[in-house]
Amino acid sequence: MTAGRPEIAPALSAVWRHGRAPGAELRLWQDARLRRLVSHAYESVPFYRRLFDRHRLHPRHVRGVRDLEIIPFIDKAELRRQRPGDLLARGHDPATLLEVRTSGSTGEPFTVRRTWLEDKLQYLVRLRAMQGLGVRPRDLVVAVGVERPESDDRKLVGRTLRALGLHSRVLLDGLADPVHIAYELRRLRPDVLVGLPGMLNRLTTPDLAGALETVRPRFVVVGGEVTTPAMRARLGCTFGAPVYETYGSHECPLIAAECPWSGTLHACEDAVLVEVLRDGRPVEPGEQGEVVVTNLHAYAMPFIRYRIGDLATRAPSCACGTPFTALGAVQGRMIDYFPLPDGRLLHPYEIVTRLVWGSQGWIRQYQLVQEQRDSVVLYVVAETAPTEEQVAEVTRAVRPVLGDRVRFEVRPVARIPFEATGKLRPSRSLVWSEYDQAGPRPLSA
Repeated sequence: MTAGRPEIAPALSAVWRHGRAPGAELRLWQDARLRRLVSHAYESVPFYRRLFDRHRLHPRHVRGVRDLEIIPFIDKAELRRQRPGDLLARGHDPATLLEVRTSGSTGEPFTVRRTWLEDKLQYLVRLRAMQGLGVRPRDLVVAVGVERPESDDRKLVGRTLRALGLHSRVLLDGLADPVHIAYELRRLRPDVLVGLPGMLNRLTTPDLAGALETVRPRFVVVGGEVTTPAMRARLGCTFGAPVYETYGSHECPLIAAECPWSGTLHACEDAVLVEVLRDGRPVEPGEQGEVVVTNLHAYAMPFIRYRIGDLATRAPSCACGTPFTALGAVQGRMIDYFPLPDGRLLHPYEIVTRLVWGSQGWIRQYQLVQEQRDSVVLYVVAETAPTEEQVAEVTRAVRPVLGDRVRFEVRPVARIPFEATGKLRPSRSLVWSEYDQAGPRPLSA
């Protein structure tokens, strides 16, 4: 196995062993994988060679996790300033890599690339986490979310498992009418329900109680957005099941998953190193800090000490005995629905997908704001000043989603202000927000 790829056999062994392994064994694994990853990045990735040389750092200085602090941070803004080829390891043809074009929690479109093998390792980490929550091989898992464009190769493992009658999974369009979703769930009767909390939250209205009366999954798994205590309580009541959270990103598909016994989040630290820092120093249990991650299985496009843009609270070691770092509350992506004049609740993804998966490469950062029930503004920080046609192209793409009763404007700005928390919310409603509790909750929410 070359140094330019994750080691498949040790990685597979780790996925099934480390959740129960002693902490010392886990640390030895992390140290070895970090040394290998750093050496690979320095030797094969132009961006990291320049970064390390600029800081007079050499891979031999990084002996293990204890030396993470000497590696400089990187963030999405810095990566977006690089030429795409400088972020990839030598020998990888971008055309052969799997791509995820993401809006990101900071409203900055960004393309993450990985090999088929790296993607499958990430899938196995998620599979382990789901089994830890109680998913059984022959369960029917129904996910309510957004289907992203993906290649046939990416679906291969899932199709193979389903052909064997294992890990059956059905995806329902979370942007569809809630009544349609409710009756599909009633027809499918999932053993486990998975989804974005905001999308599942639309199913908790009293008028859908009858349709969902027989939908009783053993548990519900949410992730991808912040879940408020009110959302969690409504989901638990509607489906008569416990609700568990996961925490991930496109750069590190799964960062942590909830412990069913304690309620804390276990970091998946045999796949991703998780630091919670304040002023560059690790926080104590109970304190909040910035999440910084290192993906130990990302070789084609490495992410080493990557500032993911989220805040989290460090938790004490979990009483269940896992060696993984424990996290408490995560303040990440807060996505508001937009209540429209025609009675619809619009998920911003219906607009964002047209910005992120389309041809609008001139958009460097954005914030989508519903300023009034009949007015939505797209604030844009541009790579270069957009032409009138580029702005018109965005308007044409968005207009069918909003309808004729809602004004839409693209407003170029020099910068987009952050929240008081230091984060930027890429989509926000000033009419009503689950997170701000501004005004009465819409009847259709």
